[in-house]
Amino acid sequence: MSMEIHVFSDTRLPSIAAWQQAIDAEGFDLRLDPEVELAAASGFLPAMLRGRQSGFEIFHDDARELMETYADVPCIKSFPAWNHVISFRWGSRAHEGVSVFMAATAYAKATGGVVFEPEEGKGLTLDEGRELVGVFEKLALAEK
Repeated sequence: MSMEIHVFSDTRLPSIAAWQQAIDAEGFDLRLDPEVELAAASGFLPAMLRGRQSGFEIFHDDARELMETYADVPCIKSFPAWNHVISFRWGSRAHEGVSVFMAATAYAKATGGVVFEPEEGKGLTLDEGRELVGVFEKLALAEK
């Protein structure tokens, strides 16, 4: 089973280095692969979470098309017409969820965007994104 979230924004981060700076500014111990070219990235993005191999899939989707897909979700109707979206997908491993919510929360903050969680049908505040990092961290500890 895979899960997904999306970050809608009007700007894109220009590089993995800029994204890493945003992650570091949040105090998250997540290291993205510096060899990846962000603009061309599609598919698995390797990462290190607290020194442990992790990662997730990212895709640069069409923001307007994705918003149309979720047009019946009430919070989507309240969103502005965002220009960009980066989508995150991961499997059932909790440590991957930790990595995703760290990366997505930092990306949203750096771009002035919003994290959209389609399963719950809501846009997350930055504080809610940070809270979900904690939730997945507890699940990851239980996996060990």
